[in-house]
Amino acid sequence: MAKHTPLGVQNELTGKVEGFYDRANAIKKAYYEKRQAILRDDRLSDAAKTADLAELATATGAQLKSIRGEQEAYVSGLTSTLAKELSGNQPTDANSIMLRRDASDRARKIETERDALAALRDAVHNGDESMAHAIGTRGRDNGWVDVADAWKATHPSTAGVAEALHYVESYTTSGAYNLANSMAFSSPAE
Repeated sequence: MAKHTPLGVQNELTGKVEGFYDRANAIKKAYYEKRQAILRDDRLSDAAKTADLAELATATGAQLKSIRGEQEAYVSGLTSTLAKELSGNQPTDANSIMLRRDASDRARKIETERDALAALRDAVHNGDESMAHAIGTRGRDNGWVDVADAWKATHPSTAGVAEALHYVESYTTSGAYNLANSMAFSSPAE
């Protein structure tokens, strides 16, 4: 599997998200055009106009919801792909699974960045890849920059993927992203 680069993921993600927003804006534009056509249609009674407008609003809302669902599925799939790429091909025998689970449990008990750095140094020094990976993941998840950077320094082949995953997670949980989604996928104003 080809490794993702931070810049490649950033460009892909922002391009896809902009594409979803463009589609939503096109649907809203079509909504307003159809709405005006309904309101200007002298052949329709007021009751018929009201019914047609309600049907148009429902259909538009469903289209916007569908595009938002596509965006959420895309982001989820990209995050999953990057997480799997970061983990690499791991053995699936019972002993290896137990080692990873034990390392994850021990890493979850680490409460400070300082302790995590010390534990990471020990794991790297002792060749304990499962523990080093678990601590690196804990550091990334907790926003412990020094731990994440130390882990990336010891695993340069996956550093780019870790950075790309961090970008995706930061971008898709930012206030700006949430605001843009609210604006793009909200029902058109009357």
